[in-house]
Amino acid sequence: MLAIRTLLVVATLALAAIGCSDDDSSGGDNGVRIVRTRYGIPHITADDYYGVGLGYGYAYAQDNYCVLMKEVVRANGHSMLLLGDDGDLEDDFIYGFYNTDEYIDEEFLGSAPADLRQVVTGFADGMNRYLADTGVDGLAEGPEGCRNAEWVREITDTDLGKVFRKLILRGSTGPLTDAIIAATPPSETVAQSDSRAPQSFELAATDFGLTPPTEMGSNAIAVGSDASQTGYGILFGNPHFPWAGPERFYTAHLTIPGVYDVMGASLHGLPVINIGFNSNVAWSHTVSTARRFAFFELQILEDDPLRYRFDGEIRDIEPIEVSAEVALEDGSVETRTETIYMSHVGPIVDIGAINEIVGGWPTAFGTVLAAADANLFNTTALVQWFEMGKAQNTDEIAEALELLGVPWVNTIAADRRGRAYYADIGAVPHVTSEKLEECSDTSLTGLLTSQGFPSLDGSRSECDLGSEPGIRDGILGPADLPSLDTSTYVANCNDSYWLSNPDQLLEGFSPIIGLEGVQQSFRTRQGFVQIEERLDGTDGLGPAGFNLELMQEMLYGNRNIGGELIRDDVVTLCSEVEDWRAYSDNPATAAEACDVLATWDGRFDVDSVGSHIWQEFWDNVSMPAGFWAVPFDPEDPVYTPRELNTADPAIVEAVKLGVGDAVDELVRRGMPMDRPWGEVQYRSDGDDRIPIHGGDASSMFSAISGRYVDDQGIGNIRAGNSYIQTVTWDESECPDAFAVLTYSQSTDPASPHYADMTRVYSAEEWVDMPYCSEDIEAEKISEIEL
Repeated sequence: MLAIRTLLVVATLALAAIGCSDDDSSGGDNGVRIVRTRYGIPHITADDYYGVGLGYGYAYAQDNYCVLMKEVVRANGHSMLLLGDDGDLEDDFIYGFYNTDEYIDEEFLGSAPADLRQVVTGFADGMNRYLADTGVDGLAEGPEGCRNAEWVREITDTDLGKVFRKLILRGSTGPLTDAIIAATPPSETVAQSDSRAPQSFELAATDFGLTPPTEMGSNAIAVGSDASQTGYGILFGNPHFPWAGPERFYTAHLTIPGVYDVMGASLHGLPVINIGFNSNVAWSHTVSTARRFAFFELQILEDDPLRYRFDGEIRDIEPIEVSAEVALEDGSVETRTETIYMSHVGPIVDIGAINEIVGGWPTAFGTVLAAADANLFNTTALVQWFEMGKAQNTDEIAEALELLGVPWVNTIAADRRGRAYYADIGAVPHVTSEKLEECSDTSLTGLLTSQGFPSLDGSRSECDLGSEPGIRDGILGPADLPSLDTSTYVANCNDSYWLSNPDQLLEGFSPIIGLEGVQQSFRTRQGFVQIEERLDGTDGLGPAGFNLELMQEMLYGNRNIGGELIRDDVVTLCSEVEDWRAYSDNPATAAEACDVLATWDGRFDVDSVGSHIWQEFWDNVSMPAGFWAVPFDPEDPVYTPRELNTADPAIVEAVKLGVGDAVDELVRRGMPMDRPWGEVQYRSDGDDRIPIHGGDASSMFSAISGRYVDDQGIGNIRAGNSYIQTVTWDESECPDAFAVLTYSQSTDPASPHYADMTRVYSAEEWVDMPYCSEDIEAEKISEIEL
């Protein structure tokens, strides 16, 4: 394993060199102070931007060095060489090709403001400083550890740039990596025919490698002065992100006195705050419905599959060889190669689900698909978050968004003045409604576009992505993207911009951003039902309007809209079943389950009994057309559809079968019907099980996505509630902010901050976020200087 051993030798020499440095973490001359407050939250104060980056990199590395180091390996395209079973060959091909040192240094980071470059350089130096202080043998162990790993080395700002770019491509090229590598021209001429072309077919986001919102999404609410009991703005933010890996959040506070002062959370390895607040404004993000790529159908020549027609001329598809090194079991290293085929709009893709229906290269229509990525040359994402941290009101948040760096999320913000703001302003392919109508006119482009994947005729220049003066080529400008500034409220739970406020619907935008007038997800409806009830004062929680505590109850109430809509009807139908043998292999247990559901409190608190039965039922029950007595009405998107159609015998049978299937599945998993939810769903901390409240994102505002572990319950939490912040203001200069990081700050099982905030979340409590200096000193648990 010569290549790996060489890397180890280089890393060891580098560490020896660093170890000879005069710097010492107990005190230094960089003017950097790291104060940790309760639960391990670092507050970094420095004299300049380099110092902020240095302190942040060091503090982050203390808790999660190995997580970022692994991502550096992946972003460099070396995962199959260095990470073994954790490697991904297709990703190595793609990121080795796109993330060249030259592009990252000259374009991606080279175009950033000097202050931001200093932050990035400082962060890399902080990571390296921690490694020098700790040594490879002192790094974390555990599932996300890397103690004594051969691939640990110093990192550079170039490495970080590659990590940033990989994250930016998360919603576009990222999910298409397999499809790009799979695209292969036929070895011989294939006769073209549309005889196997279907008139219609159905596709899902997962067919394109996209993560569905039930697995990775978010909730956010911004309340303005007219909906606030205090007159100040209020923000609730809660991304539903993974509980493991580099897409976890890390909480921090970055300060240059009098210059820069922002607190919140970053995705691992990012040196700026992604979601956060300062003394006057707070913001969050939710995953957007906007497509960040568009497909183009290219008409290839019958006698040459590497050439296609464009504006009456013939163009070549360019084959580009890419390579990746793979470590073999015998210790040797093998270089593997693949070919990416590039058209004028982007790489050729072979989407498996489409290939199965109409063929790949060529399709039944004598064509191939190419993908155009709006984020491929996005160099402003980090700049935009940097500027958002400096903003002092929602107007300045909107100004920062005009950089069009947001890669795949909506933005929701509130400020001290009492303004609430929503926007899906970011990098979106320049495909207007008019262009989509004119250019989705072939059989395949029409079918794909109708399924929510905008596709255009790639044989005509008028169908290319558009452009606007002063805007990066190929993306829509801010004027063509939806936003809403209001004194009432805005909210988003991963449905489109259309329903950001039921009294101020946003309409008339391109379908590439999202759909209008369509049925909303149950999670979206749960959020808006709770907001509307709160504004009407009909939720039993006191006078109308929001304050910070009432906003927090939005989450910790753990309400389930499915149960609120049809639980009573389901229990009634259950009670009418005299013999459960027609619906379940466990008839006595099914009858017991019905009794439990009858007394279930309708929530997913840790002590709720019956939640697991309801979740399994909701996942299993068939909801055919006619399931709801009152169908969806675009004039009433919050409260429709509703009411179980018990007048239809087929629906009644579907419900009974759903209960029976749920019971059989729970019995198979060894789950008693009367087990409290906190004993079903948990996070392990050694031998300790921490009860976790919240439920599946398909019907819960408080979303937790997990998997059963044998007969032990849902012990594998994959994603869901993560960095949750609630922020408002009062007459003082300090923001009134409370937050919780559900999985805690550190991925090191030996750290005191591995699960301490998880217990705060489990107890439905909050961490008071100290922002002003006197509050930080009062909460201080440790301090170092660099």
